[in-house]
Order: sequence, then structure tokens, then C-alpha cells
Amino acid sequence: MGYKKGLLFGLGAITALAIVLTIMGSASADDSPLAASKERTVTVTGTGSVYAVPDIAKFSTGVVTEADTSSDAMQKNAQLMDAVVSAIKRAGIPEKDIRTGRITLEPVYNYYSQPQGSTEKPKIVGYRASNTVTVTVRDLSRVGNVIDAATNAGANKVNGVSFELSDEKSSEVYNEALIKAVSEGAKKARTIADAAGTGSLTLKSVSESGTYYPQPYYMDFAGAAEAKSAVPTTPVSPGEQKVQATVSMVYTFV
Repeated sequence: MGYKKGLLFGLGAITALAIVLTIMGSASADDSPLAASKERTVTVTGTGSVYAVPDIAKFSTGVVTEADTSSDAMQKNAQLMDAVVSAIKRAGIPEKDIRTGRITLEPVYNYYSQPQGSTEKPKIVGYRASNTVTVTVRDLSRVGNVIDAATNAGANKVNGVSFELSDEKSSEVYNEALIKAVSEGAKKARTIADAAGTGSLTLKSVSESGTYYPQPYYMDFAGAAEAKSAVPTTPVSPGEQKVQATVSMVYTFV
């Protein structure tokens, strides 16, 4: 009798263990890569663009001087450049937005006095000194006035103006473009799902897949120093720049 009870107990335990293993195997199968591969998804790309007016302008200006000696050329240049920088500051530009760009000193040769066929080196007839500063203007309505202040103070060299978005504005505009990109991606997914006759969509993942920040827009001011008396104020126009964001979105559907 005891033997039969033990046998029955053992068979029951084996049966229970088999049931548990069957359940575990079923759960494991549901979590397997094969089950995951049965998940139906749709992947879309959304792009958003926002146009913004630059809020920063940069330009280079400076002085080129010539003299018989290198020291005279540098001294004359320093005096004029000091006047130019002072005028820029009086026009409302803080010192932190005035950065020295390049200082050069080079000999000036007389190539035309050499006899034809001569092997002699051309003679030095003087020295040329050049000094430029890069100016950042954060109020675009004052760009023309600042340029005029520099040229009126003695600057005889003005390079093109570039218009840019500040870091703060660039980040703000990019976030707007990002919102548009996500919205466009969601609309695309919904359109695809409706066309395929599927049910509800669930967002599984979203990631940035591309960004576009505009390069500075340059405005040529060659000859501006020579033409400083032609117009009351040098005109500038920043235009607009495009900031673009792109996202990749994955949806699951039933």
C-alpha cells in the first residue's frame, strides 16, 4: 500500500513538473527573437524646416599704411588703427566684440625700375603695414553705422559682412524645426497605416537622423572704404536662413 502511494506521488510530481516546463517553454517562445520578428512595424522619416532672420553680423575692417621704414609704417598704422577701434567703440560695440584678426608687415619692392633682363634683386622702396580686426555686431540695425564709423576714422580696408544665428537663437529655431519634423513623421505613419488598413499605431522609437545649420551669409563690401562718402549710411540686409531637422520614427501596429 505504501509502495502504491509513493508511486502515485512520484507520478503526480513528474506530471506537475512537465506542466510547469511546458508553461515556461511557451513563455520563452513568446519572448524569442522569432516572436519579436513577427512584430509589425512601419518606419518613417520626418523633416521640419524653419526660416529665421540672423541676429548677429560680423565684418573685418582695418588699416593699410606705407612708409619709408618699417618702424614708421607700423607707427602710422598703430595711430590710425587706434582711432578706428575707438570709433567702433563709440558706435556702441563693446571691447569683447572687437577681436584682432591679422597684423602684417612686408617690404614694398620696385619691380619696374629693373632693366630688362637684369638678374639683380628688386630694391626695397618702403614698407607696408596692415592691421585688421573682426567686429561682431549684435544689433543689425547698427551694422551700417559701425562700418561708416570705422571708415570715417581712417579704415581703408573693409571685408564682407557675414550674417549668422547666435547660439541661443539657433537652438531655439532648431527645436521648432524638430517639433515640425516629429509632426510630419507622425502624419506619414498615419497615412501609411490608413492606406494599409491597419489599426492603431504605437510609437516604438524616435531618433534624430540629420540636422542642417546654415553657413554664414556673406555680403561683399569690397571698396566700401573708398566709397564711404557716396551714401549717408552703408546699407545691409541679412535676409533669412533655413534651419532643418530630420527624425527617424518607428511605429508598431496591429
